[in-house]
Amino acid sequence: MLPDANKHNPDPAYIRTLIEQAGFSQRGAARQIGVSERMMRSYCAPLDVSTHSAAPYTVQFALECLAAVKAP
Repeated sequence: MLPDANKHNPDPAYIRTLIEQAGFSQRGAARQIGVSERMMRSYCAPLDVSTHSAAPYTVQFALECLAAVKAP
């Protein structure tokens, strides 16, 4: 898998799906990719919540890699 920033999708639903596919909790995923639990919660928060932050592509790609390893 090669990174391609043109595929950036910071949608919180997509980020949560990647975490689920990888078999981690938000806390576990944050630890695996080296971001704080607070930032991961922010990336996963719905768009209309004041604590939401768009996940950078690096976070998305790291989660995609974790999900790809877990996929059958």
